[in-house]
This record gives sequence, C-alpha cells and structure tokens, in this order.
Amino acid sequence: MSLRIPILCLWLLLTAVFATQAQSIKGEVVDANDGSPVANVSVYNVYNNIGYTTGSDGKFFIPAAKDELLEFRKLGYKITRVRIPKGNIPPYFKIIMQKGAIELQEVNIRGQAKDYHSDSLRYHEIYKHELDFPTLSTIDAISHPFSALSKRNREIWAFQKEYDHFQKEKYIDYTFNEKLVTRITGLQGDSLLHYIQRYRPTYEQLRSVSEYNFYIYIKQTAARYRSLGHSIQRSTQ
Repeated sequence: MSLRIPILCLWLLLTAVFATQAQSIKGEVVDANDGSPVANVSVYNVYNNIGYTTGSDGKFFIPAAKDELLEFRKLGYKITRVRIPKGNIPPYFKIIMQKGAIELQEVNIRGQAKDYHSDSLRYHEIYKHELDFPTLSTIDAISHPFSALSKRNREIWAFQKEYDHFQKEKYIDYTFNEKLVTRITGLQGDSLLHYIQRYRPTYEQLRSVSEYNFYIYIKQTAARYRSLGHSIQRSTQ
C-alpha cells in the first residue's frame, strides 16, 4: 500500500506536466477560392507524428503543443503549414488551402521578402478575427473601462503582441537562412547551425541594412567565427 501512493503521485505529476505542454487544436480547412469545406485533408503534426483526416465538414481535431508545426496535405492542393504560437493560442483555427500542384516550399536566398509577404497574408487570414480586433489606447481605456477589463479582450491583445513577435522571428528565418549562409561561407552541418544561432541578427537590423551590407555582415561574422577556432565543414562540391 505504501508503494502504491508514491507511484500514483508520480503518475499524476507526469500527467499534469504533459497536460501543460500539449493540448488539442481544433479548426476547419476551407478552400481559398469559395470558402467551402475541404474534406479528406491529411493533417499531420511534424513533431509528434500524429495524423488526422478532415471529414466532409472540413473540421479537424489534433493534439499539438505550442511552437509545434502542423502540415495540411491534399491531392490537388498546395501544402499548407501552420506553426502553433508560443503565446496565446486561438481557440479555433481556420486553415485556407489553395488549389495547385503539391510542392515543397523552398526558401530562396534574400528573395524571401516576397515569400514572406505572401506567407504573412496567409497567416493574417487565418487569424483575421484576432488581428483585426481594435486595440485600446490609454484614452480609450478610460472611456471604455469594461472593454479594457474584459478577459477575452486582454487575451486577444496579448495574442496580437505574440503574433507581431512571431512575424518578426519568421522574417529573420526567411532572410538569414541556411542556404544563403552556406552559399556565402561554405559552412555546413553543426558549424552552420552554431554560426546561425550565434550571429542571428535582429529584425530591426535586417530591415535597415542594404543587401550588400547584409552580405558583408555574413562574411565578416563568418571570418570572426573561424578565428574563434570553431570547426568548419565546407562543401566539397
């Protein structure tokens, strides 16, 4: 009897920890042209390998934790990927899929601004209700105290801030990407990942720098990286 209590406590603790990390994400998949539900869409969590298929109503329900990536696939449609926000998570996801040949989304060197813009528009459509929700200035908060104190409103405003941070981080990923760094420096493997993590620029830096100076930044920081004695893996091709 004395052994059962600690085991039960341990099981409850592990269950509580898992519950804080993962939750069920629900939503619906619709066609970009007419907004009709898209059935038989394969919904796949890249991180935990859990899959789901939408029904005739286009709705889905899948376990996912914050910052995990969901992938939506259907023959005749382009692959759609959605990353779960790290902060406040919308209670319902509306996934918009465009018809077209299935293709892997490749990040191009420095030409990511166009892809980033298109991707941002798609995400804005997904979270349109939350992102278009009006914010309150200090004066508005005084004039409308009940709106300012609303828990639901505060959750939406917190999500808007998280989304802004998410978009900035995504822009950095698009611009300061592995393919570009490898092309300029020859770095590969662990050395490449370590360099990108160590010299990752800020969103403000990337927005203010010219393309020429951006390349110079990569070359100079790569030279500094080598001078510190880090192992370098260069392409043999």
